[in-house]
Amino acid sequence: MADKILVAYYSKTGHTKAAAQKIAKAAGGALHEIVPTKEYPASYVATVAVAKWEQLKNEKPALNDKVQGFEDYNVVLVGFPIWWFTCPQLIKTFMESYDFTGKTVYPFCTHGGSGPKNSTRDIRSICPGADVKECFDATKDLTDAKIKNWLGLD
Repeated sequence: MADKILVAYYSKTGHTKAAAQKIAKAAGGALHEIVPTKEYPASYVATVAVAKWEQLKNEKPALNDKVQGFEDYNVVLVGFPIWWFTCPQLIKTFMESYDFTGKTVYPFCTHGGSGPKNSTRDIRSICPGADVKECFDATKDLTDAKIKNWLGLD
């Protein structure tokens, strides 16, 4: 049976969206944008403050929609910007909204210089029944060859 791949992502500024689109094309996956019910502030400084507050309070922002036919996907690539050394709380909401048991999860991130940090650990704690791979740094030099190597498609 061939893998059915979902590429789900949250993008605040467009960097993660661009990476997700490139990854979906290289991997042959369906795209799903993770959209919060309440938008984050336009200002970077305000967004940083909101993100830290959500993390400290363990708040899980509500999502705008659901992935149709999620149960049919056996490989899920999840993309996000790094906020406070991990994935945004919004990603945790997404991960807790579905049953990932038996699925393979490939996290990928964009960042301003910090790297993936604690994101893999945090996603693994949310999805104990999934095979969660190490977070892929999709910030720069994102080529089809690197994507296929990361996913074991080469």
